[in-house]
Amino acid sequence: MDSFVSVSSGLSHDLVMELTIYDENLDGLSAAAFGWLTEGVSEAAIGGEIGRLQHGLRVSMAGFSRARDSVPMQREGGLWGFVSVSPRSTFDVLYNPYVEEVLPWLMSHLSEKPESVDVKIGEFTGEGDISNSVIRLSASFDEELPNYVKLVFRVDEAVLVNSDTAQTEHSRLLAAVRWACSRYNVVFGHFSYAHSGGRTELESYLRGPVRVPSCNTPNWRERLRGYSWLTVASEDIVRHLGGVDALRESGAFSSISVLPNNSLLLQATPWFHEYRDERVEAVHRALRAMLIEGEFRRPARAPGQPSTHMVLFDKAGPPGGSGA
Repeated sequence: MDSFVSVSSGLSHDLVMELTIYDENLDGLSAAAFGWLTEGVSEAAIGGEIGRLQHGLRVSMAGFSRARDSVPMQREGGLWGFVSVSPRSTFDVLYNPYVEEVLPWLMSHLSEKPESVDVKIGEFTGEGDISNSVIRLSASFDEELPNYVKLVFRVDEAVLVNSDTAQTEHSRLLAAVRWACSRYNVVFGHFSYAHSGGRTELESYLRGPVRVPSCNTPNWRERLRGYSWLTVASEDIVRHLGGVDALRESGAFSSISVLPNNSLLLQATPWFHEYRDERVEAVHRALRAMLIEGEFRRPARAPGQPSTHMVLFDKAGPPGGSGA
């Protein structure tokens, strides 16, 4: 693994894997979110993180108003973990420790389809304070999309491309994603920088309604919202693209997994840092017939913005080149 990209000298950005679950049974959506935030977290905790969490912490049925109130300071090491809920029709965020006793509280809130629910687990600093998260999974609901829930895995780009952490973080991500894909009716999935509204890389650089995820999400049988290092394409999309054999023969993917609902989990390269230039072009060629279409919005020349290397513009390219 001697060709990993170094981002230590620059600003790193969050990447998100978002899985769109469709279910006509609304209770099934809450159950999927609950499974993701419990069993899915356990799948991601490949380093035994669950066993290192604080135990016996008090759960507030009303919810704590601050994350710090839910996680006591701990100077002797170990991990902290909390779950946060953002209910609808309020700006409040409710917190509780991520312990077994919180599960009834968690399921109760998920049954009400809150805007989002997050689980975060991380290490304490030497002073006993909360530091960066090691595991970040969330589930979000949208009132405009009553038959959908979106399951999200968030990871810092730096740990995914750094040679010291890449293998662990790839394994963590793929374990959780494959678990969810084998368990639920995943009809679309993408791996993108953390854009507002959960936009894909493609949606982020288009103009007009076609860039709005809530407009594109219901069209999973007819169009792909984007293409990425990891993409889930529905059975209908795959059929329009010529079937699984045609996608294998395209040479665009290092791994293709057929899911229980006949969607495909497409992985472009074994390692995320390899997904650049011709590999991006190959995935685009394989999927472009079913991609959403629209007028491109040129990326701004602003410092600190994520790279634009995961989306293809016209032949002139975006300002400043690939953004790499």
